[in-house]
Amino acid sequence: MQTENTPINVPENKAEKNQIETPKVYPKLSERELKEKINLLRQRIEQEERELKTIFRDISLHNQGGNDLKAKRDGLNARVKELSPKAADLRKKRDETNAKIAELKAQRDQMRGKGKEFSERIGELKKSRDELNLTARGRFETLEKAYQEELNLFLTADLPLEHEINIFDRLNELNERLKATQKANEIHSVITLEYTKGKEIYTDMDTLHAKIQTLAQESQKFHEEMIKLYNEIDTLRKEADSYHAQLNEKFKGIAPLRKKIGVLKTEIPKLRDELGVYLEQMKEYQLGRDQQKNVGKREQAKEKFKKDGRLSLDEFRLLVESEDIKL
Repeated sequence: MQTENTPINVPENKAEKNQIETPKVYPKLSERELKEKINLLRQRIEQEERELKTIFRDISLHNQGGNDLKAKRDGLNARVKELSPKAADLRKKRDETNAKIAELKAQRDQMRGKGKEFSERIGELKKSRDELNLTARGRFETLEKAYQEELNLFLTADLPLEHEINIFDRLNELNERLKATQKANEIHSVITLEYTKGKEIYTDMDTLHAKIQTLAQESQKFHEEMIKLYNEIDTLRKEADSYHAQLNEKFKGIAPLRKKIGVLKTEIPKLRDELGVYLEQMKEYQLGRDQQKNVGKREQAKEKFKKDGRLSLDEFRLLVESEDIKL
């Protein structure tokens, strides 16, 4: 493991070493050519510096607009992030409510099946009762009274044999009718009991139906609120995507500008170096002229000093620098 103070050996990159630029040699120009060249270089430097400033200003404007777009996009995405859990919670509540509804519907269907069984059983009992009533052809009390009267007559009266046989036959018939009506009454009691049980089932079904309706309204409310949120989320996402697309377009516009900055930042120092070389050449011409000019002034000052020993400050400085006067 290496620590912060451990030196790191970096292998020498021969390719980079070979790519080191050799100093550029600039031609020696005449003074007239130098003036033209210097003016041209200064104009190019000023032009490229102005262009560089313009690009920086454009990038700044792009960035400013980009920051606005990014803020809008991020704000919309934050709103989506805020609404998504709420929509998911509404979906969960709706699904849980629908599950309860399905459970209650299953119970109701089961009760409906039992209710159907009761209805079918009551129908069968009613059919049997009605058939017995057709056989009885009268109420139990009426038939019983008639039976007692015929029985008393049969037991007490002195009747001809044929008449007794007729009474005996009526007694048998009345007895069968009494049995039928008694059985019909028993079945009717069962029907009443079954009907009461069936009514309880249908009452429970009505209660379940009311619960299902209430839950269905809650489920619909959750569903509508969820759909409303998802529609809002969809709208927000589309708007955020629009800002994101605009942001990408801005970045695409900035990329070539940044590339141009790199080119100008490479070019301007080269132009300055070239200008510096030619300014040095111009200084050499100026220095030569100054030296030539000073030679004439020096001779005049020497003659003046020999003649009367009086010199101006510039003449005195010139002779001292030329070591014609020793201090």
